[in-house]
Amino acid sequence: LLIILLGTAPHCISAFLSITPKTSPILVPFSREFPLPKPNTCHSVNTISRINSKNSRHGGTSTALSLSATIPTFSSIATFYKTFPILAGFLTAGTKACFADSLAQYRDVCTTKFDIRRNFAMVMYSGTILGISCEIMYNRIFPIIFGAASPEQGLARAIKMTLFDGFINAPFFWLPPAYIAQALVYRYPKRQAIAKYITDVKENGLLTKYWSLWLPATMINFCFVPPHFRILFVASISFFWMVILSIVANNDKDVESCPLEPEPVMLNPRALD
Repeated sequence: LLIILLGTAPHCISAFLSITPKTSPILVPFSREFPLPKPNTCHSVNTISRINSKNSRHGGTSTALSLSATIPTFSSIATFYKTFPILAGFLTAGTKACFADSLAQYRDVCTTKFDIRRNFAMVMYSGTILGISCEIMYNRIFPIIFGAASPEQGLARAIKMTLFDGFINAPFFWLPPAYIAQALVYRYPKRQAIAKYITDVKENGLLTKYWSLWLPATMINFCFVPPHFRILFVASISFFWMVILSIVANNDKDVESCPLEPEPVMLNPRALD
C-alpha cells in the first residue's frame, strides 16, 4: 500500500497543480458549482499494474519486497565488517565458539549437564584471540611486516604470512592463551596450564595437528579471501573442524567408560576446534 501511494503521489500532485486558478479548490471555496476534481484514476491503475507486473516477474509481492528490505544484504554485511572490524571479529569468533562448544558438550556422552564456565572460557578465548588478535595481526601488523598486497608479490607474500602465522604466532600467541583462559575460569594454577600445553606439544602432537589443518587453510585465506572476511573464514573452518572432532571423538565412547568426576580440560584449543 505504501508503494502504491508513493507511486501515485507524483501523478496526483501533477493533476492537482494542472487545475486552472479559476477552478482551483484552494483559491475558491468548495460548493456545488466548484466540485473537487476527479482523481486521476488512469495514472493510479497504470502504476498498480506496473508494480504487479514487476512483482510477478520477480516471483514476489509488495509484501515480499517490504520484508526483503529488513533482511541484511551481502553488501550491508561487508560494510559492517569493513567499518567495525574489531567488533565484527569478536562477535563472529565468540558466536562461533558458543555454538561449537555447545554442540561439543551435547555430543559428549560423559557430559551430564551444560558447563557454562567452559562455554564462557571458549567464548572469551575465541573472541579475543581468534577475533580481535587475529584481526589486528592479519590486517594491521602483517601489512607493516610484509608490505602492502600487490599482484607481483601476491603468492610470495601469502607464503611468508602463512609460515609466520604457523611457526611464530601459533606456538607463542594463539595456543598458550587457550590453556591460560581455562586456568582462569576453573581457578587452577597457570603454571599447570602452561605445563599441560608443553606436554600436549611434546607428547600429543598438538603443533603437528595444528599445522596439518591450519597451514593450508591459512594459505587459502591469505590468497583468496578479502581482508575484512579473513576472521569469518577462520571462524568457519574452526567451527566445522570442531564439529568433526566432536563426532569422531564420541563414536567409540561408552557411558561406562566415563569417569565419575571428569576433570575440566580444554578439549579443543584453537589447534583442534
